[in-house]
Amino acid sequence: MGILHVAAECYPMAKAGGLGDVVGALPGYQAQLGHVAKVVMPMYHTKFLYANQWDLVHEGAQHIGPHYT
Repeated sequence: MGILHVAAECYPMAKAGGLGDVVGALPGYQAQLGHVAKVVMPMYHTKFLYANQWDLVHEGAQHIGPHYT
């Protein structure tokens, strides 16, 4: 089964509370059960982002009120 988690935070990339811990751990357990689990979240400019190399899969932007991100 393919599982897509969409969240505002995911440990170790970005964490402000318990949600980051859950979204960081749950896909690993689901993968152990044979599922394909992925996480989609905003690309925050954190130390973790710049300390690692990444493969860019998709790049986009979104209008949020008067802001364009």
